[in-house]
Amino acid sequence: MLESRSALEWYRGRGVDGTESHPGVRLGEEISTNLLHIGVYPGAAARAAAGASAVLDTSLPDSPVRAAATGNYLILRISPDQYWLLGDGEPTLEARLRAAIPADAGCVTSLEGARTRLVAQGPRVRDLLGRLVPIDLDPTVFPVSGFAQTAIHHVAGLLLRANEDRYEFFAPRTFAAFTWEVLLDAARPFGFEIVLP
Repeated sequence: MLESRSALEWYRGRGVDGTESHPGVRLGEEISTNLLHIGVYPGAAARAAAGASAVLDTSLPDSPVRAAATGNYLILRISPDQYWLLGDGEPTLEARLRAAIPADAGCVTSLEGARTRLVAQGPRVRDLLGRLVPIDLDPTVFPVSGFAQTAIHHVAGLLLRANEDRYEFFAPRTFAAFTWEVLLDAARPFGFEIVLP
C-alpha cells in the first residue's frame, strides 16, 4: 500500500526568516490524522445514528458548532446529515462503522490524505487568526472544542479550537501549501516558530 506524504514535505528542514526564540505563535502540521466522514441518507437518520452510536458508545451530536468527545475521538456535525470523526487512527474503526451503519442508511468514507491538518498555537494565535478568518474568535463565542467552517484567504476549510491556545485548520490537501504560506506571512509581526514533524 502506498504511504501518503505530507503536502508540506518541501518545507521540512528549510529555515524561514522570522523565527524567534520567544515566538508569539508556533506553526506546524499534525500528520497523525485519522479523519472519517459519516454521511447519513435522507429518511434514514435514526438507523444510521443507531449504528454509529453502537460503535462509538455515544450519540451523534446535535450541535453544528461544538465537537463531542468520545474516547480518543472528536465528532463534528458539519451539516445536518454529515459528520467528521477525528481521532487517533484506530485501525478497525472504519470497518466497524461500515459494518454497523446499514448500507441504505449511510456511508463511511476515509478523508485521510484529503485534508491537511495545519496547527497554529501560542500566546498570540488569536491575534494571528483574527487577521485571517472572518469569524469571532472570542472565547465566549468560540470555546475549546468549538469549530466553524470558514476560510483562510480564499481556501475553505474547517477551523477547530483544540485547546486554550491551539487551533487546527483542515485545508484541502491541494491548497495546503498555499495556506501554509499565508499563515507564515501573517505570523511575521508576532514572531513565529515552525514545528514540522
